Amino acid sequence: MQAATARNTRQKTAVAEAVLCSCDHPTAETVFERARERVPGISLGTVYRVLGALTREGRVREIAVPGAPSRFDKTTSCHAHFLCTACGAVSDVKLDGDLLTPARAACRGADVNEAEIVFKGVCARCREERYESAL
Repeated sequence: MQAATARNTRQKTAVAEAVLCSCDHPTAETVFERARERVPGISLGTVYRVLGALTREGRVREIAVPGAPSRFDKTTSCHAHFLCTACGAVSDVKLDGDLLTPARAACRGADVNEAEIVFKGVCARCREERYESAL
């Protein structure tokens, strides 16, 4: 039984590090590929279960992307994201001020404790590639 516990700890550590050491908001598939480098026998199902546990524990944040796989973020504090509709890249957006204060004011009487803001458009790299291909 001891070996199974150690293996699960190793798997959870590999999955956590794949998210916590990244800046690219990886999908579960990307986390799987990165974790598999450290734990070759890890399964995709295990990665999904561990990501779910890490999200419930508040160690990572899941970013729902309509029509595409969810992304996972090491930054769990309230912040906004930009989603490129051309390449699917997700990046953090730094906004001045607190996101929750205006929401609390607008939602009088509600207990607002979290916000998710996703801006959508075409990133600078994709916009530049489109411009170059049009020439």
